[in-house]
Amino acid sequence: MKFWREWSTPWRALMLLSLCVNVILFTYVSVQWLRPGGFMPGAGAGVPLRMIERVAERLPAEDAEILWGIYHGKEAELQPLQSEYRLALMKAMKTAAQANLDKAELEAAVKDARDKRVKIGDLVVATFVEMLERISPKGRRQLVGGYFR
Repeated sequence: MKFWREWSTPWRALMLLSLCVNVILFTYVSVQWLRPGGFMPGAGAGVPLRMIERVAERLPAEDAEILWGIYHGKEAELQPLQSEYRLALMKAMKTAAQANLDKAELEAAVKDARDKRVKIGDLVVATFVEMLERISPKGRRQLVGGYFR
């Protein structure tokens, strides 16, 4: 009874609800990303490629070619990072699916996956920074749209 009274306060109940929603969201996003058709291993597909495609669509053709050239030059570095991230994400999902959840193990697995995702993000940011240095002023203006007119 004491346990229930402690968790019955609105603040703690909200924290528990938030934790549950985060676990459900993490699991859902992970499954969607890893399901067949959601990701093409070995082809360099996934979030970085989709980001590059979307940015390239907003650029003049010459600037899009520059972006693709930079991206292709970084693919050899990106693919192992993506593989490491997928493995870390699978480990986190398997840990979350265990009958007896080990919180410390889950936190470590999620942190490892996050750290690997950050490395991918850093490489994508480096790609965009290099692109912005090399593309035309017109291309840069097209990317930012009407934000700074």
